[in-house]
Amino acid sequence: MSAIKRYAPTLVVLHWLLAIAIFAAFVMGAFVLDDMKNDVPEKLQLLKLHVVGGISILVLTIIRLIVRVKSAKPDPVVTDNPKMDKVGTSVQHLLYLLTFLAVFSGMALALKADLMNILFKNVGALPESFEGIAVHGVHGAMAAALILFTLVHIAGALKHQFVLKNDILSRMKLGKD
Repeated sequence: MSAIKRYAPTLVVLHWLLAIAIFAAFVMGAFVLDDMKNDVPEKLQLLKLHVVGGISILVLTIIRLIVRVKSAKPDPVVTDNPKMDKVGTSVQHLLYLLTFLAVFSGMALALKADLMNILFKNVGALPESFEGIAVHGVHGAMAAALILFTLVHIAGALKHQFVLKNDILSRMKLGKD
């Protein structure tokens, strides 16, 4: 029996979909929504898109975790530096944790600001600002930490691919061996 060389196609697709969705949600939140006053009419539609995106990220992450547990996967990549191998594994676990924390803090913000009624039932109005809601800062910090550790994850993958030359990226692509 040959060793598994790639992750299951479902995991690969979910990995890249989540990468795109998380990046898009971060860019929209940090560089569009945060700079936009709450009385700008377009903000409601953009917030609705951001909330739906956050819920989608939660659902896709849960599905990815379930598929990851149930599917066969390649052996962990090991190098001659066990401490760095442990850091790599820890960063991957931290990405899941930060994803959940970013989503749940976003949900807490939505509840505190009554966004579900405002955005989806047209009942009520946005607060003058989200800055006065403490969980807004938590949501921003979790999202920033998620992006920071995503960049660490990317740097590690690039180091494996181009410095250590162990072809790690082939594990996360579709196709035949």
